[in-house]
Amino acid sequence: MAMLLTTRRKTIFIGCFSFIVPLIVNFSVSLLMKRFMDMDLRLRQSLPAIALVLSLTAFHDTSCVLDDLNLLNSEIGRLSLSISFVSGIFSWAIVFIIFSIKEILTLDLHTVIFSWMSKALLFCFILFLVRPLYLWMIRNTPEGDNLKEGYVILIFLLVLISAFYTESIGEKAVSGAVLMGLAVPVGPPIASAIVEKLEYFVTLVLLPSFFIGACYQIDVFNINLKNFAIVELLVFLGFFMRLIAVLLPCLYCEMPFQEALSISLILNCDGIFALLILARLLNVKWIDKESYTIIILTRAWIQMAASPLVKRLYNPSRRYAGYKRQTIQNVVNSRELRILACVFDKDSVPGILNFLEAINPAQNYTVCIYVLHLVELVGRAASILVTHKHHKNRHSGRANNASERIIKAFHHFEQHNQGFLVGQAFTTISPFSGMHNDVCNLIMDKRTALVIIPFHESVEHPIRLFIQNVWQKAPCSVGILFDHLNGSRSILDVCIRYENVAMIFIGGPDDREALTLSMKMAENLNVNLTVFRFTFSGSNGFHKNTKKDDDAIRDFWSKLMDTENIAYKEEEVTDGADTACKLKAIENTCDFIMVGRRHNNSSPILSGLDEWSVYKELGVIGDLLATSNSLGKFSVLVVQQ
Repeated sequence: MAMLLTTRRKTIFIGCFSFIVPLIVNFSVSLLMKRFMDMDLRLRQSLPAIALVLSLTAFHDTSCVLDDLNLLNSEIGRLSLSISFVSGIFSWAIVFIIFSIKEILTLDLHTVIFSWMSKALLFCFILFLVRPLYLWMIRNTPEGDNLKEGYVILIFLLVLISAFYTESIGEKAVSGAVLMGLAVPVGPPIASAIVEKLEYFVTLVLLPSFFIGACYQIDVFNINLKNFAIVELLVFLGFFMRLIAVLLPCLYCEMPFQEALSISLILNCDGIFALLILARLLNVKWIDKESYTIIILTRAWIQMAASPLVKRLYNPSRRYAGYKRQTIQNVVNSRELRILACVFDKDSVPGILNFLEAINPAQNYTVCIYVLHLVELVGRAASILVTHKHHKNRHSGRANNASERIIKAFHHFEQHNQGFLVGQAFTTISPFSGMHNDVCNLIMDKRTALVIIPFHESVEHPIRLFIQNVWQKAPCSVGILFDHLNGSRSILDVCIRYENVAMIFIGGPDDREALTLSMKMAENLNVNLTVFRFTFSGSNGFHKNTKKDDDAIRDFWSKLMDTENIAYKEEEVTDGADTACKLKAIENTCDFIMVGRRHNNSSPILSGLDEWSVYKELGVIGDLLATSNSLGKFSVLVVQQ
C-alpha cells in the first residue's frame, strides 16, 4: 500500500489510460454486438460481463509474470508493476461497485444496511485492532529472529475468523482474507514467516486444487462455432485495446518502442486474479460456460505467445552493451576513485571497511563510496530500490532498520578517515536472480570503477548465482572479498590493519587490474606490499609473458625504485602442486592477498588445480586461497577487470 505514496504522475496517467480506454471500448462494442448481431440468449446476456473481465488488471498477476520472466527489479518491471497497481485499484473499485449495485437491486433495504454495517465493522476491526497487533508483534520480535510460533498461529486464526465472518454476512471468504493480507506489514518478520509456513502448502496443494476446480468447468466439445467467433472477436479486441492503451501513453512519455511494447505485453498477461473473477461470474451466472471456456483458452494462448516475445524484445543487460567499461587502470591517475560497496548483512561491513582503510587516499585524491544493502525479496510482491536521504525514508520496515545501521557505520568511517566520501546509500529488495540489474544500473549511473562484494564459506546458492551474474554483466571491475578475519565483530570495528599485503601475479587482464589496485594500496606507507610473480620453470616454453604483462611489471618496477614498502619476488614453479605449496607459504606471512580471477587454466602453473575447485566463480587461485585451512588469518580479494 506504500506504493500509493510513491507513484509518479506519469505512471498514474498510463495506469488510468490503460484501464479506462479498454473498458469504454470493450463495453461499447459488446452493446453494439448485442444490438446488431444474432446470437444465443445466454451469450447475449454474458457480453457485458465478458467486456468487464477483459478490461481488468491485477497487480499480483503482473508480479507473477515478471517473476517468471526474471524482470521484477528491471526498469520496465518496476514501471509495469506501478502501472498495474494503479490500474488494479480501478479494477477492484469497479468490481466492488458492480457487486454493490447488484446487492442493492436484489436485496431489501434493511438487509443492505445490515450488510454495509457488517462490512464497516470488519474494516474497523482490522484497522484499529489487527494492524496495531501486527506492529506490536514486530516490536516484540528481536531483529534477525523468526516470529514466535504463537504469533503465527494467532495470525492464521484471525484470517480464518475474518473469512468465516465475511462468509456469514453474504460475502465471499476470500474478501476477509484479502483485507487481512493488506494489513500485514511487508517483509520480515511477519510476512516472511507467513510465506515460510504457507508457501509450499499453497503452491503444491491449494493452488493445483483451485486450478483443477476452476478448469473443471471447461468444455471444449460443446462450443458453437458462431459463438466462438463472437467471443474471440471480443477477446482479441480487448487484447489489442489494452496493448494500444499502454503503448501510446508510453510512447508519448518518450519511452523506447521496444520497452513500451514489452510493458504492453506484460500487462496483457493474466493470472489467478482473472481466473478468480471469471469463476465468480460463472457461479453467479453472469457468463455462460461456453464463454468461460473460450476466454480461458484464448487468454492462455495469448500469454504463451506474449512471454517469449517479451524475453526477445527486452534484455536488461543490453543497456550495458554500449557503455564504456570503467576500470581501475583507467581512473588511477584521476583525482577520484569511485567504489560501489555491496553489503548483505552487518557481518560483512568490517571486512569492507578494513579494505577501504588500506587504500588510504592521498591529499589530492578522494575515494567516493556508494553503499548498496542487498536484501532478498521475501514477504512482498514488488521489488524496490530505496535511496537513503538524510536518514529518512518512506519505506519503513525491518530491512531499513538494518540498512540504517550499515549506512551509519560507513558514515562513521567517513568521519574518522580523511579522503573518503560516502556519496549515496541504497537498499535493494529484490530476488537474487535479478539483483545484478540494480548493481549494474548503479555502476552506470554513478560511474564506479570497482564494485566490492563480500563472500564467505556459508554463502548459499542464490548468492553465488548473484555473484556469477555480476561477474558476467557488470560494466566495471569487480572485486570479491573473502574475509578469513571476519568473526563476531561489531559493525563499527575497523581495528584490524593490513600491514603485509601480497599480490599474486600470473598474467592476464585481471592480474594487471589487481596489480594496479595493489600499487594504489602501497601508497599507504603503513602497508608493506610484496608482488609475487609466478613463472614456469620448465623448458617447453609453454608459458609466455605477454607484452601487456611485461609493461605492467615494468611500470611497477619504476615505482619500486622510489619506495621502501614495496618488494618484488619471482617464484618459479613446476606444476599446479608446486603452485599450491608456494601459496600456502605466502598465506602464513600476509594479512591481505590480491589475485586476478581469470587465468589460462591449461598453463602448467595451474595444472590439475581446476579439478579441485569448490567455488569455481572465484577462479582457480581465488578458490585455493578462499578454501585454505591455513592457520594464518588473512583476507582475499579476487579481482576481475
